[in-house]
Amino acid sequence: MLVTTLGYGTAVPHGRVAHVQLHRTRGARFHVSGIPWTAGRSALSRIYAAFECCDLPRISGAFTLHIRPTDHLKDNTALDLPIALALLGHANAVPAKALRRIFSAGELELDGKLQPPSGMEQHIETHAPSELPVEALLLPDGLGQKFASWGAPGKALRTNHLTQAVDYLQGRQMLPIIAKKNVWNQRERWKPADGMNWNGLRLSPMQLNALLIATIGQLPLLIIGSAGTGKSHIALALHELLPPLTANQFTEVEHTYQAKGMPLPVTDRPPLRTPHHQCTAAGLMGTISQIGSWIPGELSLANCGLLCLDEFCEFSRDCIEALRGPLESKRFLLSRAQQSRIESTKGWIVATSNPCPCGRFNDGPRHCTCTAGQVQRYLKRLSGPVAERFAVHVETTTAISHDAAPVPNLNAIRDQIATTRNWLNSSPTVHTAPEATAIIQQHALTFRASARGLGHLTTVARLHAAIRQNAKGEAIEIEAEDATFASQLRIFDRPRWWEKTEIP
Repeated sequence: MLVTTLGYGTAVPHGRVAHVQLHRTRGARFHVSGIPWTAGRSALSRIYAAFECCDLPRISGAFTLHIRPTDHLKDNTALDLPIALALLGHANAVPAKALRRIFSAGELELDGKLQPPSGMEQHIETHAPSELPVEALLLPDGLGQKFASWGAPGKALRTNHLTQAVDYLQGRQMLPIIAKKNVWNQRERWKPADGMNWNGLRLSPMQLNALLIATIGQLPLLIIGSAGTGKSHIALALHELLPPLTANQFTEVEHTYQAKGMPLPVTDRPPLRTPHHQCTAAGLMGTISQIGSWIPGELSLANCGLLCLDEFCEFSRDCIEALRGPLESKRFLLSRAQQSRIESTKGWIVATSNPCPCGRFNDGPRHCTCTAGQVQRYLKRLSGPVAERFAVHVETTTAISHDAAPVPNLNAIRDQIATTRNWLNSSPTVHTAPEATAIIQQHALTFRASARGLGHLTTVARLHAAIRQNAKGEAIEIEAEDATFASQLRIFDRPRWWEKTEIP
């Protein structure tokens, strides 16, 4: 006798509908096909223990369990429920013919309770396969909302215990319908208007414009300065300038957090991640588990938000060099023995660093105790290719600048950023004055800037012109002052920049 039903197996990189076939004949052996033999034996042990606790019949015989498709299935605990129902079909505890059009998923505990397998949600496809012939979906809490759209309205049923599934199939109990909810409408609204970090800043006009440019363009930002000059405060304050998440962005962030196994409240607040400088490269970039599933790192968890890398030069060389791809193209390759995969991130990278080991370099009364060699070795951790990939470099000092002033109100700044960004998204034409072109060429000749550095220089000049024009007009007019300002934000283009070499 053959019993067939439908389940869901975890595959890489996506899940996969599994056809569960169980054949019974005379004998006392158990054969497994399509999944590892040890996985089949483990599932059978859990199922038989649950049968005994729930007073369900355990039929004897020689069984052959076949799961198809037979490739790429890595974790199979979600198949506990369909295998258990197939065994009960052979025992005539449930109608075997009805199981052909029943889709079920869930990990079975020894007392019969059903749980969603850990990390399974990241592999669930949004839409059901077109050929999936289901009349009912039996799902535990935690999987219902993911699978609710697979069947017709009213076909997804909440099943938190094995006996509930048996009673439903016997026609003795109705199960509650899982309605697909739009949880986004009930989200927690982010209120950055409090401005706890932003409103406490005092910045010079140059620093303020540099931060606005980096925020509008989501440009990689490096803040360098002595200890106690407010670098970390500025980096955290920039999070308050980010726009709220959209529904699609929240879905992306939720998918990443589910892959990590971390809870995420339904909110439009952008993620903020601040990893410690002793974080490993795998913790920062992510890795791939032994079963082939993706484990996100801090960079991916900051998707659509801000990744603050405080004390950047204290990170390991592996971490710093691994950021080359994300800084330039927002993509990176994870390559492990099991598989390779390309990940993309929309997170904004903001790094802070001291200019020397003691943190008091060029600091006025508190003299630096580091030798020139120590300073050079410390800054060598920030290799040239990595430093060049930061589009904006900002310096902070302990001495309060004579032109430093309290920053504008947070709401006004957020409105200005949104207005400028919308104007730039309308693709206005760009006109560059001959004087601005001459300054950019002079910068390239004097400091031997690379093509990447000149690209950042032009981008910063364009954004500065947009801010100066207050997002008005049909074209962006890049003037000499815009090019000069952009040149001043390319600190690491200058050789021996700590000597305060004047910019032409």
